[in-house]
Amino acid sequence: MSSGSVQQRTMAACALVGVIGLIAFVASLTLPWQEVDYHVGAAVRWTMAAAGALILAVTPRTTHNVASGAALFALGTSVMAYPTLLGLAAADVGGPPMVVLASAGHVVPLTMVQLAPVLVSGHVTGRSRRGWACVVLAVAAVGAGLTGLGLSVEPSGGPLLTVASLLWFCSFTLAPVACWTAVRGTAGHRRRRGIIAGLASLIPVLIIVWCMTLGGLGSALDLAGDPTTTALFLGFSAATTGCALLSVAALSEGSSPLLRSTVVVGLMRAMVLGVVVLVASGVALATISLLPTREAAVLVAVALTVVLGWSATRVLQWAAGVVDPVAELRLEIERASGLLAGRHRGVAESVVRRVLGDQGAALAFGVEDGRWVDVAGRVLVLTPSQSVVLVREQDEDVVLLVSGDTRARRDAAAWGDCALVLGPALMEAREAWQSGRASVAAQEERARLQQDLHDGLQGRLLGLALNLQMSRADVDDPVARLVISETVGELRGAVQDVRAMAGGRLPQILVDDGLEAAVRAFVQPVRARIGALDLSPDLASRRPVASVEACAYYVVGEAINNAIKHAGCDRIDVSISTHDDSVVVRVSDDGSGGADVRLGSGLRGLTERVHAHGGLLIVSDLEESGTLVEAVLPCGR
Repeated sequence: MSSGSVQQRTMAACALVGVIGLIAFVASLTLPWQEVDYHVGAAVRWTMAAAGALILAVTPRTTHNVASGAALFALGTSVMAYPTLLGLAAADVGGPPMVVLASAGHVVPLTMVQLAPVLVSGHVTGRSRRGWACVVLAVAAVGAGLTGLGLSVEPSGGPLLTVASLLWFCSFTLAPVACWTAVRGTAGHRRRRGIIAGLASLIPVLIIVWCMTLGGLGSALDLAGDPTTTALFLGFSAATTGCALLSVAALSEGSSPLLRSTVVVGLMRAMVLGVVVLVASGVALATISLLPTREAAVLVAVALTVVLGWSATRVLQWAAGVVDPVAELRLEIERASGLLAGRHRGVAESVVRRVLGDQGAALAFGVEDGRWVDVAGRVLVLTPSQSVVLVREQDEDVVLLVSGDTRARRDAAAWGDCALVLGPALMEAREAWQSGRASVAAQEERARLQQDLHDGLQGRLLGLALNLQMSRADVDDPVARLVISETVGELRGAVQDVRAMAGGRLPQILVDDGLEAAVRAFVQPVRARIGALDLSPDLASRRPVASVEACAYYVVGEAINNAIKHAGCDRIDVSISTHDDSVVVRVSDDGSGGADVRLGSGLRGLTERVHAHGGLLIVSDLEESGTLVEAVLPCGR
């Protein structure tokens, strides 16, 4: 039989029972109320009947779980029948059997509000609660049997009735224990649905406490029966309806508003505060009747307020922590704190998968304009329909959940902003991306420089060395010949330094003596084209960190190489200045200009290298002629 057919049959059954129950209830309202010990007004009985009708109306939404649907059907039917039985018994219709039925009219509803959450909990958490359900039914049957036996042997049935009452009261702890033990160890949507079922299991407890409090209030204040009875039946109606609605919400296949984290936390807070108020009221009433003086009662009340307030605060903190998915993410990540070094992305994705119950879910991190990478740093091509925003930064999406599971995306969308939880993973992804880009940029730059050695600066330097060496034979002056030989040696040394730089090795002079000495040595072979050479004395006395020195050295080398090779310049000015927190490199020439970091592979790679160090590179045309290359690097001292 299809689920649609089952739902239609269930709807038909609920509608039939509802119509019959409504007709019988309206008929009972026409009968005179002859009971003198208590009176239940028509408005209260209408409220009880409406509660039963509402429960029957929502029952068809549970057809995918037959056992839970049957329990809710029995709950709705019994709640709707209760006011009718009360009216018939009060009108002396049906004699003693009807009186017994009316007196026991609460038994079935209160049994079902225990049974339904247990069945629902087992279904939504995937953990069988059949044993607990059998225990609930067995205890209810034994209690009902003892009650019936005690009433049949009056007045000697008092002990049996006492045992039945104790058993009845104790049985209300079974459903909460069964439901909340099922919640333990679950995560994500299962956890929230299990918590909703657990809240439904607390409804019977509230009913019992409500009854005891009202009874104590009536005795302590010597109230007439009607106000207490009215409040009792209204509480019964609200509690049974609330239990049914929570059970249906936990079973709903779609996204019920009651499953939102804020709603679940709010319900738990309301439940805890309700229990605190009821318990405090009951104990206060007992204190008034038991303690001899008002001062003693006040002291007990103050102590009770402190204890209950502290307990409620701790419970509410726990409630927010276990229900809120973002808090759940945070707690799970904190548990893996020993594994976080360099693994924020992997741990975060693992926790997200576990919380959502979707092992195919993945995190995507925005590392730069329009580029997304996974936890391994691989570039992703995203499908918008399968993505959910988890973190936004300056009105831009920076962390996404990617999943083909519609439910997982829906649950993740309810989390809201997860910046505080996923921020470390995003930072790690960006650092890894920039590091990788810097490495790629360095490799590309070295490959380009190695090629340029043959086409550009190396050829020019070697040509100068060759010309000088050839001209040495035509010079008669020994001193001049010595100078020429030294110059040739310096040129060849410069070529070796450039080759070392292109191969990724820093010139030894840069490593040993710093940026100032290295730049002076670098420009020496082309000193004729160097106009102004302004190097800050602080470069020698307060050296930046080695990586900053190397980056600045590459900026100077690339700018001079471009000026000589492409710009056809006659003059190059070099300036390196230091500030409290930065090193500023400026290289300008009087060449043809037109340099563009978007077109030239050298300048593009240099830009990425500078950005990887947290700096800024600007390439611009000068007003008259030539090009200005300016880099600002964090000092790193």
